[in-house]
Amino acid sequence: MASIESVLEEISNNLDQRRLGITNLHRVIQNYLGKSLEPTAVHMAIPMLYAHWEGYVRETCQLYLEYIESSGIKVGDLRSDLVGYLWTSTLKPLTGGLNFARKKAVAELALGCLQCPVKFEETERAINTRSNLNFDVLEDIAAHLCLDISPMLPLKRHLNALVHLRNHIAHGSRPHSLGYSHFQEHASSVIEIMEGFERSLARSLEDQNYCMVSK
Repeated sequence: MASIESVLEEISNNLDQRRLGITNLHRVIQNYLGKSLEPTAVHMAIPMLYAHWEGYVRETCQLYLEYIESSGIKVGDLRSDLVGYLWTSTLKPLTGGLNFARKKAVAELALGCLQCPVKFEETERAINTRSNLNFDVLEDIAAHLCLDISPMLPLKRHLNALVHLRNHIAHGSRPHSLGYSHFQEHASSVIEIMEGFERSLARSLEDQNYCMVSK
């Protein structure tokens, strides 16, 4: 089992790599400052900035789930939010309605798994960001994983603005007057948002917020 300290270090290192990647984007754009290609460079950098954000959430949440699994905790000791997420693949067929066989399958799952060690399927390890990781999607992920992101609420507008701009670019639109100052603003916000998410992960790991009885 990995220690909390080693997991937190991996999460921190991931953020450091993202900071370096964003610094390199700054350097590329700075080569075109005041030139006709400056808007094009920013236009190309915005989706990469978003990719750093989405990649950070996906990879650090996977580290978080792997730590929970490696801790040997039993399913019955998890908070119901995370149990629901753990059973996503099993419960998904129930969207067609409950018949006798499905009710029985759920009952057998509940009765038979509560004392089993937690084991996440690959589909649950691969965090679903819907390729549109705005604040609403982030809140949904956080709720399932027992993460408190309420301190990040002041950053909601900034995150949604980045996702909105990235979507426009991805769909072929060319926003007016994109300059380096726009990139600077979004880059600064993304780093602040990732730092806030890192703190949320750290709090949950240290306080065991995913447990029925947390510290």
